Amino acid sequence: MHFGSPVTRRDTLPSLDHALLWTMRAWVLGMCRKQDMAERIHHVFHSLGAPEGGPQLDRFMRALSHGARRSLEVHCVCNPQVSDDELSLLAVFQLQQAERHEEAFETLCGLTAEHAAIAGCDSANRIAIALAECGQRLRAPLPLGGPASWHCTIVDPGLHQLH
Repeated sequence: MHFGSPVTRRDTLPSLDHALLWTMRAWVLGMCRKQDMAERIHHVFHSLGAPEGGPQLDRFMRALSHGARRSLEVHCVCNPQVSDDELSLLAVFQLQQAERHEEAFETLCGLTAEHAAIAGCDSANRIAIALAECGQRLRAPLPLGGPASWHCTIVDPGLHQLH
């Protein structure tokens, strides 16, 4: 029996959110397996039209890894479920793109020490700006409501085959 928030499935996410989720999961997988995932992550951001997103994603994830208050639940790229921590991280990007910077900072402060939240928000904001500049719109962060709008390319399905 499952109590709490309903389980979110990866395939229900808008494709841009899915792409960001994949990059975060791939980064963690690379760290765990001591594999360089930078090229694959760069490929995703390049296909989205924001090649500068790869290095910023690395900075974002390093800030989290050095300042997390606890182990964050980030699944493998093949896991169909999205954890609450992953949803919070996606919300940081959504909030940054919606120029709700204080809420993004508060969200990260719930997961990390303040210094990590500052660094993480800076990188997340740079990614959100790069995506917006090339026409990529993240879904509206809650509780804005209303219809979501986004436009992006599909992540190459072959990228899911990392193991």
